[in-house]
Amino acid sequence: MSEHIHHYTSDDLSLTQAHSYTLLLQVDENCFSYAVINGKQLLGWAENHPVDELRDPQQLREILTANYKQVVTGVHGTGFTLLPSSLFDTERVADAARLLDVSDDEEVSAEMLDNQNIIVYKISETLTRAIKDLDNQKTVYTNAGWIKAIADARPADADIYLDMGNGIVSILNFKDTRLRFYNTFKFNNHEELAYFCALVYGELAIKPEDARLIISGDINDTDGYFTYLQGFFGEVTLNTLQVLNLPQTTPSHKILALAALSLCALSEEN
Repeated sequence: MSEHIHHYTSDDLSLTQAHSYTLLLQVDENCFSYAVINGKQLLGWAENHPVDELRDPQQLREILTANYKQVVTGVHGTGFTLLPSSLFDTERVADAARLLDVSDDEEVSAEMLDNQNIIVYKISETLTRAIKDLDNQKTVYTNAGWIKAIADARPADADIYLDMGNGIVSILNFKDTRLRFYNTFKFNNHEELAYFCALVYGELAIKPEDARLIISGDINDTDGYFTYLQGFFGEVTLNTLQVLNLPQTTPSHKILALAALSLCALSEEN
């Protein structure tokens, strides 16, 4: 997997116009990535900055303190569960949270993940402190936009989607274009990643040779993780889905989960 830190700034970026822009943030306990967009145009992007920079901006002070039209923050959950929306009562979030073994330094949030499912997830106090001072903020589950972007692309039943970063892989599958499987796993090496993929295939009763792995995140088609997966599964490709207008120097699969948070902002405005 790549150790390169990607960064892009458009000549069109002018923070005096930030009131017309949206800031997208994807945050976990240790680091965050950001994108500045104007409509569907990507104006700025950087990844893997330390969370301390959110709490006390130094290097990114101008970017993080500009007066944006909206800030959409995707937060990493330390645990989650999915519940059918037809059975969910917003007044009983605390009951659902009992499934997550919530500690004193965690908070619980719940939101619509799609038309059929509610995701209830817990967030660490470290993360909530890091984002508490952001203005005009809408907070969503970290992969909410990624799941929506793939659902909108009408995925095939045998397509398994992966998004990878910071030693965590999110795995997603649809059946008849409805969410069938979503989970996240921590992995340390090629073998563990392949094992979790095979585990999902077994649970979904899909033969590995019949399936297609479609991958986004911190990976490229020449590194060891990618080529190792090619030895076990029928087809392994990078995800070419684009939800923003990107420059040629910005690989769409690298930024997909972050860029897809823009769909969460647009859904509020439409």
